[in-house]
Amino acid sequence: MNDFQHRAVATDYLETRLDLNRKYQSTDFDAWLLARLGVRPGESILDVGCGTGSQTLPFLEQVGSGGFVCALDINRDSVAQLVTKAGPSANLATAVSDMADLDNVIAREFPHKAYDLAHSSYALYYCPERVRVLDVMRRHLKPAGRLAIFGPNLPHGMVELARKFGPIPAEVEGSLRFGPDILEPYFRAHFWDVTVHFFHNVVRVPSADDAVAFYRSTTYYREHAEASFRAAVLREIEAKGVFEYEKNGYLIIGTRPFDAPLASDSGAP
Repeated sequence: MNDFQHRAVATDYLETRLDLNRKYQSTDFDAWLLARLGVRPGESILDVGCGTGSQTLPFLEQVGSGGFVCALDINRDSVAQLVTKAGPSANLATAVSDMADLDNVIAREFPHKAYDLAHSSYALYYCPERVRVLDVMRRHLKPAGRLAIFGPNLPHGMVELARKFGPIPAEVEGSLRFGPDILEPYFRAHFWDVTVHFFHNVVRVPSADDAVAFYRSTTYYREHAEASFRAAVLREIEAKGVFEYEKNGYLIIGTRPFDAPLASDSGAP
């Protein structure tokens, strides 16, 4: 695993990004996302790239005792944190695996094989085999099941500031166009019913230390650029009282037709 991959999935970096986003975001991302996914009691959900459970845990609450959540992440520590947060739960199954092996995980480890919702947020674009993962998620939808993917979207002010002090990894550049360039053509080709939602968010950070802590946790961090980054943040805080930037997102949801072939689901309630 190279440094970029480590920064993308490491639990400590992930938790730093999540904590600071929640602290300073103008729009509650979790509430925004859940309102659009429309999870109902009794549903079965597949959560790919679940991390420490930012979406998995609300899914568990929403599906209730009659539903089930199957969650996968490549980072063992993140999955362990999710299990600890969830506590004893009869309606949660987890797996530690690369999402590229999702088909085998569903076949061998998860009790449910077909889902009302197959979901991934801030994760799928990290996988080189992303289209194959999309195929697996789509094939394991129930009739009228939803496939929902969320990722970053332009403009992204933190990336634009970091770009002034060093190159941005190609993977990050690609992630910012992942929605319109990769996801939308795929969804239009495979679903009749497709909806796109744009998440608009302004992050306002009053502390240079917090801004730098977030920068250190990103996949585009460059140690040699940190002093220049901090100086730029301090100049803006001195001028405006806060370091402010846009951090937007792209959500696409496709609904499977009722007459689509169904993967077997011996674990369905």
